[in-house]
Amino acid sequence: MRDVLLASRKVHVVAHVSPDCDTIGSQIALNALLRALGVDVVMHNVDAVPRICRYVPTSELITSGKDFSHLSDCDTIVSVDAGSFSRLGLPKSYVQGKKMVNIDHHASNTHYADINKVDARYCATGAMIYDLIQACDVSLDATMASAIYAAVVTDTSSFRNITTTADTHRMVAELLDAGADVAQASQEIYQNFRKERFDLLRDALDSLTLEHDGRSAWIAVPCHLYEASGMTGEDSEGFIDYARSIAGVRIAVFLREESPDCWKISVRGVPPYDVGRLASALGGGGHQYAAGCTMHGSFQQVRQQVYDAVDACLQS
Repeated sequence: MRDVLLASRKVHVVAHVSPDCDTIGSQIALNALLRALGVDVVMHNVDAVPRICRYVPTSELITSGKDFSHLSDCDTIVSVDAGSFSRLGLPKSYVQGKKMVNIDHHASNTHYADINKVDARYCATGAMIYDLIQACDVSLDATMASAIYAAVVTDTSSFRNITTTADTHRMVAELLDAGADVAQASQEIYQNFRKERFDLLRDALDSLTLEHDGRSAWIAVPCHLYEASGMTGEDSEGFIDYARSIAGVRIAVFLREESPDCWKISVRGVPPYDVGRLASALGGGGHQYAAGCTMHGSFQQVRQQVYDAVDACLQS
């Protein structure tokens, strides 16, 4: 992979649609690595950088939109943290004739690129970029460290997930030594919300229900609640953690309506319940204990389909 990148005329590093801190942090860190290696590189995504990631140095260099005409001179595309080609939002005509590299840590990754570096043992795609930096014998700088820290702290749910290992903490120590600012990250990611988010959270928690004798917890936010509060899907990140934190809950489900009758489903589980397989059965994917999918239909239709899948998972 390193040789392919070094031989490229120009590399386009792309994050998935509706980007989170892992995909943006990975994108920024890889951009910094490639520039350190003397590679011409550009960052462009379909969707804009979310607010909580904008503190990371060089995030302002990431352009967004569905117009790719200014990228015609790119001969290599590197996707980060995207489990399938559809998650990138790229037109197939744009990628034709280009070399494609796929770097990801989702077990459900479809290996859609020419070169696929996929390893579900990693806690975050950002951690994979960290190892790539080490393999290229490039010194971590503050930009790389800040970007990877944002990726790792969010994808491990602040180091609470089962994917957090001793190696994770050793890596984080090096990130801090290289200039990652924990206080700034904490402030921007977790302590910088508008009051309207809590209005939305109040309404979301009103929908909280328990099923399966308390083994599953459910939260739903339809479109009209986002419209009423002036919030977006980005502002409801983390809501599922309230459902997951209830004693006795083994599977938590969050149903978010992105547009009329289009629902984004997030699912979290605890061992031994494989919600990655559950999400795959619904057309999505993800990790063993954190996954999701997109479904179409009325709330009642979608919820029943997800309920049936959760029911099967809990009985397996």
